[in-house]
Amino acid sequence: MTGETTSTPAASNPQGWGPFVVPGLVGPAVVFIAATLVAALGILLVNSAYHFTGIAVQPVITFEAYRRFFTDPFYAGVITQELRLAAVSTGLCLVVGYPTAYAIAKIRAPGWVIAAYILIFSPLLTSAIVRAYGWLIILARGGLVNWGLVSLHLLSSPVRLVFNFTGVTVALVHVLLPFAVFPILSVLLRMDPALREAAADLGANRVQAFLRVTWPLSFPGLYAAAQLTFVLAMNAYVTPQLLGGGRVQVLPLLIYQNISDLNWPLAAVEAIVLIGLVWAIVFTSNLLFRRSLAAAEGRG
Repeated sequence: MTGETTSTPAASNPQGWGPFVVPGLVGPAVVFIAATLVAALGILLVNSAYHFTGIAVQPVITFEAYRRFFTDPFYAGVITQELRLAAVSTGLCLVVGYPTAYAIAKIRAPGWVIAAYILIFSPLLTSAIVRAYGWLIILARGGLVNWGLVSLHLLSSPVRLVFNFTGVTVALVHVLLPFAVFPILSVLLRMDPALREAAADLGANRVQAFLRVTWPLSFPGLYAAAQLTFVLAMNAYVTPQLLGGGRVQVLPLLIYQNISDLNWPLAAVEAIVLIGLVWAIVFTSNLLFRRSLAAAEGRG
C-alpha cells in the first residue's frame, strides 16, 4: 500500500454537479411561483362562476357575471380604451426612450453616465401616489404646463389636461419611461463598435450607418421595451384612478370597484379577461418577433 489516496468522481470533478446546480437553485422558486399562480387562477375561475345577489355572493354556479360582462357594451368600451391607452403610452415611451438611450450610450464621462441613470430611474424612486399628485399640480389649469403654453402664446387660454385621457397618458409615460430606456440601452451598449467602423470604412455616413447597422441590431431592445411598457400600462391602477377623474375607465379600476362592492364574481371575470388579454398580447408579439427575426436571418 502506498500513501496515495483515492478520490471519488465528484471530488475529482467538481463540475460533475454542474447540470444540477441551476435547476436546484431555480427549481424551488419556479415551483412556488407556478403553484401560487395556478392557485390564484383557480380561485378566480371558481369565484367567476358564482352568483351575486346584489348583497352577497352565493356559491351557486350560474355564470351570470360572464353573461353580464360579454353582453354589456360598456365593458367593450373599457377594453378598447385600455388598449388605446396602453398603445399610445407605449408608442410615446419608445419615441422618447430610444433617443434618450442612444444619447446615454454615447456618453463617455462616468459621472455623466451615473447622473443620467439617476435621472431616468428617478420616477421609480417616489411613491405612485406622490407622482400622481405631482402631475395633478403640474397639469392643472393654473399649473406649470398651462402657464408655459399661455406665456409662449401657444394657447390663448388654459386647457384641461387632467381628469382625461391626456393627463393619464402623460403620467403613464413618465413612470414607464425607465422600462423603455434601459432595455434599449442595454442592447446599444452591447453593440460591437467595430460594426459601425466597418460601415464607415465601406463609405457609409453616420445616418446610413445608423439605419443599416445600429437600428436593425437594436430591434431586440425595442421589442423588450415595447412589450414591458405595454403590459405595465395595461395593469396600471393608481395613475388612471387619480388622474382619470372617473373619465378614464380601465379594467383594474373596475376590478377594485367590484371588490369594494363585494361583487366577487364580476371582479373575477374582469381579472380573468385582463390576464387573458395580456397573455394573448405577449404570446402574439413573441410569435411575430420570432418570425420577423427568422425572416431577417433568411434574407441575410
